[in-house]
Amino acid sequence: MMSTLLVFTDLDGTLLDHFTYDYAPAEGALNDLKTLGIPCILNTSKTYAELLELRQALGNHDPFIVENGAAVYIPKHSSLGNACSLPCQGDFYIKSFGPHREELIQLISDFKQRYDFTCYSDLSAAQLAQFTGLEIATAELSLQRSFTEPLIWNDSNQALHQLRDELEQYGVKAQKGGRFVHLMGQHCDKAVAMAWLAEQYELSIGGAVTCIALGDGENDVSMIGSANIPVVVRSPTHVPPEIPGRTDVWITDSYGPKGWNEAITKALVNHGYV
Repeated sequence: MMSTLLVFTDLDGTLLDHFTYDYAPAEGALNDLKTLGIPCILNTSKTYAELLELRQALGNHDPFIVENGAAVYIPKHSSLGNACSLPCQGDFYIKSFGPHREELIQLISDFKQRYDFTCYSDLSAAQLAQFTGLEIATAELSLQRSFTEPLIWNDSNQALHQLRDELEQYGVKAQKGGRFVHLMGQHCDKAVAMAWLAEQYELSIGGAVTCIALGDGENDVSMIGSANIPVVVRSPTHVPPEIPGRTDVWITDSYGPKGWNEAITKALVNHGYV
C-alpha cells in the first residue's frame, strides 16, 4: 500500500524566491500535489494574516503553521476530526504552543539597554518594507503577529548566545531565521508543530504518514531533521545548513522555488505517485 505523503514547506527562500518572493518556478509541482490530493502544509515564520492572502494566491486549502511553529491553523472544513475541540479564529481551529506576543514584547523591553536590536513592534510598515523589500501592504500583514516577536539583530553572535542564556529562565528562546531573530516560547518549533499535525493526520486516516520537509535556513533545521524525507533547498545567499544526525538529506541543485519543484517531483516519482 502506498503511504500517505504530507509536504511541509518553508516559504521565504524555499517555495518563494529569496529576492522576489515569486513562486512561479514551483507551480508545476504545486499543481501535481493538488491533483493527487497531497496536503501542502506551509510551515513558516509568516503570520496568519500574511498566509490568508498567500494561500489564496497559491490556491492552498490545507492546514498551515505560522510564526516558526508557534501555532497550527486547521480549516474548519478539514477532515481532521479532533480539531473541533480546539479554540477557533474565523474559519480555522487553532493549536498554539507558546505565549502570546504581548508577553514577549514586555519581556524583551528589559534587555534593550544591554543589547543592540530593534523590535518588530517598533517598526512602521514603511520601515519594515524598506528592510525586507516587501510591499507596504504585505509588511502591514507581517506586523500582525500573535505568538512571536522578531528582532533585527545588530549585535554580535556572542551577544546573541548570551541573550539566549538569559531568556531561557523565562521559558523563551531566540531563534535565528533568514532575516530576523525570532523570540518565541521554548516549546515553539517547526518540528514540534509538524509532528503534532502529522499525528492528527494519522489519527484521521488510521495509518502512518510519510513527511517530506523542505527548507533553506537555520530555523528549518529541526523540521528537516525530523522528516522522513529531509530536503534542503539551496539558497543564493548562504551555504546549506547542516542537518545533524542525517546522512540522507537531499540538497537541491537549483535555488529556491526551482529547487523546490525538483525535490517534490523526485519525491512523487520515488513514492510511485507519478
